[in-house]
Amino acid sequence: MAQCCAPTSNLRGADFLSISLAPVLGNNLAVSGFDRTVQVYNTQDWDSSGQEAKPVFIHKGHIFGTPGKDGGSPVVTTHTWHPWKPQTLLSAASDGSLHVWDWSDPRTSKSV
Repeated sequence: MAQCCAPTSNLRGADFLSISLAPVLGNNLAVSGFDRTVQVYNTQDWDSSGQEAKPVFIHKGHIFGTPGKDGGSPVVTTHTWHPWKPQTLLSAASDGSLHVWDWSDPRTSKSV
């Protein structure tokens, strides 16, 4: 059984915590709600050592959105995997923005 630790020092937006497993890439998990990002993890990297898991990709695009009432960046409120494009995610934030983005694991991506 694999376990991982999630950082809990910055829980702003935790009301919108969203975790989803990629429907086509069974080993990839996306997490949003801990901060203003969406983080993609490869669960094959997890082990029983208890060390904090490292994301293979972080989408920071919502950080640059319209500031909220508190003056901070928008909070990611939800995300979902595209049903037919394995490495495409959609994410929405508290400023009403919707991002459609492709990600790649730098360890497996080939330079062209």
